[in-house]
Amino acid sequence: MSYYLFEDDTLKLNLIFEENELQDFKEMWEAGISVENMAKKMKRRPSEVVLLVMDHAERSLIKKREQGVFGL
Repeated sequence: MSYYLFEDDTLKLNLIFEENELQDFKEMWEAGISVENMAKKMKRRPSEVVLLVMDHAERSLIKKREQGVFGL
């Protein structure tokens, strides 16, 4: 049996980010803000922000933070 990520339609993840959201995300990432607080400020699910972090990290669009993904 195979497992498919995000197959459950009840999650309703929004994985489309506007330019202004990406800019806000990068500023918050560099400021060390936690993923949970970023999600609150962006009015998004933490899982959406975590996936954005993973995408940007894989593509080297953000730098590693000393405090990691959890931030301040």
